[in-house]
Amino acid sequence: DEELSFYDMLFREDLSENDIKKLKEVAADLLHKIKDKISELDHWTEKQETKAEVDTLIGTILWEELPESYSDNAIFAYRQKIYEYVFMRYKEVA
Repeated sequence: DEELSFYDMLFREDLSENDIKKLKEVAADLLHKIKDKISELDHWTEKQETKAEVDTLIGTILWEELPESYSDNAIFAYRQKIYEYVFMRYKEVA
């Protein structure tokens, strides 16, 4: 399950029940928005501008939606991890 992959990448052991619930919502929203964005872009992995659009989208969603218990440094690291996953997994999506 793709949502579960994002959830697993973002999960931390110290989260509260509310943070876990929020994280599930973030994972689903992130997947949906990334797939929508990629579907709008032609060969998104071939151009720096389109790669940047996807990376910026991931960062924006994480900054806005992750629970407050996530530090700025953690969000930056998760952003990179998710971008790398998306780049490899959705490279061929047209």
